[in-house]
Amino acid sequence: MLDFWSGELHVAVDSLDADGLVVVPDPRAHAAERHGTMRTARGTWLLAPPAAVAAVAANPEEFAADVAARAQDDALFHYLASDPRRDPDPRVCTLGAGHRPLLDSLQRAAGTEAAEEADVDVAHPLAVGIVERGRLLAIGSLLEEDARTVDVGVLVHPAERRRGLGVAVVAALAARAAGDGLLVQYRCRSANEASARLAHACGFALWGELTVAPPRAQA
Repeated sequence: MLDFWSGELHVAVDSLDADGLVVVPDPRAHAAERHGTMRTARGTWLLAPPAAVAAVAANPEEFAADVAARAQDDALFHYLASDPRRDPDPRVCTLGAGHRPLLDSLQRAAGTEAAEEADVDVAHPLAVGIVERGRLLAIGSLLEEDARTVDVGVLVHPAERRRGLGVAVVAALAARAAGDGLLVQYRCRSANEASARLAHACGFALWGELTVAPPRAQA
């Protein structure tokens, strides 16, 4: 995981592998529009735009408290820690462009917020799903983060939840990606307890929690 984040943030791995509050320059374009913290079992990264690093380093506790107090969004980052240990579900099939109308229908049924959080698409490098009676009941897809890391998205029809469909498609994706030697990432909001349980059921372990807030207005 640290190798992935080292590449994402363009910093040395050693600078991330530290205890306590760690100030990390965030060179990504969106860093100027939001401040963030990433809390792991080891420590908490303070993600600040390069121009603000000196100020954050002077008072890291204040930065961390400010992000927590004014948080606008968060995400739990899970990584595949073990084999899903599930027999392949015969209902799971590979999806392609021809399934686009079925995906559009599923996204309408799930609602805009759920569809945006899921971030699934039949155009992603790999998409699998469960289709019954001409309806797409569940979809999982892999989005490439870099050459060695993929992110899992999953969406299940609201009327078909609690049938194990989400676990079936995520387990199929995770097994295939892990078999290719890839680091498999699963993200969800902290309030989405059902999604977090799904991740755990498929062998993912919680690694970190990202919290973001807008920059504080200058006086």
